[in-house]
Amino acid sequence: MKDYKEYIERYFEGMLSEDEELELKLFLTSEEGQGPEYDEARAVMGFFSTGCSVYEPASVRKPDHVRRIVAVAASLVLLVTLGVNIYNSNNVCVKMSGGDRITDKEVVMNDVDNILADLMNEGTDVESQLNDLFGR
Repeated sequence: MKDYKEYIERYFEGMLSEDEELELKLFLTSEEGQGPEYDEARAVMGFFSTGCSVYEPASVRKPDHVRRIVAVAASLVLLVTLGVNIYNSNNVCVKMSGGDRITDKEVVMNDVDNILADLMNEGTDVESQLNDLFGR
């Protein structure tokens, strides 16, 4: 049987190798390591084991942070897509004529086509057409 009291002294001095520390942990959690002479070592090693699991370094928690950012970005893309689709489905063509609001898409688009056709005709004065349109 190994001298675990020597392992404990070397543990507190920081002189144990990783393999020896693992062996000491296994011993302290076994039935043989439950004696009162090992209480201090069990308490300290238990405290550090618990502290390490509760206070993980930021590099270990980083994937959760990255997942959260990806989830937020995906949610924003979804909301923007839905907003654009709703906006486009409610998009209405409007023409104001003599103070009246005309929202019939066919009537509005026919007027736009007629205006564009008039502008493209030869001999049409574009400046006068624009002045007529904008009331100058």
